[in-house]
Amino acid sequence: MVNQWSQGRFRILLVITALAGMTQGLLIPLLTTMLERRGVSSSLNGLNAAFLYVGMLLMAPFVGRVVRGIGYKRAILTGLISLACCAFLFPLFDGPPVWSVLLFLVGVGDYLLHFSTQLWVTSTSPAEMRGRHITLYGFAFGAGFGLGPLGINLLDRGLWVPFSLMGACLLAAVLLAALLDRGKPPAEEGKAKARAGGKWADIYRWALVALCPAFLYGFLDASLAASFPVYGHREGLGTGWISVLLSAFVCGGLILQMPLGMLSDRYGRKNVLVTICLLGGTGLAAVPSFTGQPVILLGLFSLIGGLLGSLYSLGLAYLADILPSSHLPEANAIAGAHFSVGSMMGPYVGGLLIHHIGGGSLFYAIATAFFTFVLLAFVYPVSVGADRRTGKAA
Repeated sequence: MVNQWSQGRFRILLVITALAGMTQGLLIPLLTTMLERRGVSSSLNGLNAAFLYVGMLLMAPFVGRVVRGIGYKRAILTGLISLACCAFLFPLFDGPPVWSVLLFLVGVGDYLLHFSTQLWVTSTSPAEMRGRHITLYGFAFGAGFGLGPLGINLLDRGLWVPFSLMGACLLAAVLLAALLDRGKPPAEEGKAKARAGGKWADIYRWALVALCPAFLYGFLDASLAASFPVYGHREGLGTGWISVLLSAFVCGGLILQMPLGMLSDRYGRKNVLVTICLLGGTGLAAVPSFTGQPVILLGLFSLIGGLLGSLYSLGLAYLADILPSSHLPEANAIAGAHFSVGSMMGPYVGGLLIHHIGGGSLFYAIATAFFTFVLLAFVYPVSVGADRRTGKAA
């Protein structure tokens, strides 16, 4: 019974996801803003932010075993409590290297939390409602993540205020998680374990193009969250405008998430991915030309976020289109690892570019990554053998 679908449980998971998303959306921009005000170099600032994603990446190979061992509820509670403890510890220490250690722990707890909630939703949802439920889950996280950067403005009221807000939200999520039933994923089959290496090779051979959007989204999202506050301050944008622009990027993705999903159902996932990456890359390359015009930047960030905010979910949907269902758990794990690698690289690469070349190079580099994906999508054929689940042409 604990692994059957429950609408009440789903609502609780949505609220927990939104609260956790809000704290995640605030933490990195808040820390980078504080370090920039102290005169810390942009490269060190980006390196500090990257430790969150190092924690995620190193947790990825073990998270499935951990969740199977302790169950969904305990995994969610463990992740939330670790996040809440770190939120209250940040103001007690004066920047790196202790902040780097705390960010690493945040990454571990965050990955444990989101892996558990997402797997619980997808594994228990009725097949005919799975797409709707995943969309609502993504919307809940995106809505919280989009509101998070607005909390940067609380920093002027005192160092403890934004961190206390994060801690309070996470403690509220802990109380909600305590209401959940235990839940536990099914045990791994021995045969599946033995063939894991072969499956991973098949996934990369058949679905390389479908795995790239996770990396691109992680690189883009982390670069903007960690490096844009540095770039914005140096270009004369105030803290208020920086927080609004980051929120506009996320909110744009929420608005166009459902329409882009419907378009991908009609015209094909690959065609939509190529189109939005081409248009989004062009928009990113245009950002440095309008740095002194924040109102235009607001519209541009909203449009770019709308186009690129669904990259991760569209990539997962594309994986489901072209891979046999038996390969999807491993494919999702690989996509999550790609997201973590991109998120880890983004802040450090962005910081290096701003420090050594200039702020505009950040956006040119991200745009180049998207244009490279467009080229790859054209020249790398999707294996027909990978399309055995649906029988459709790739």
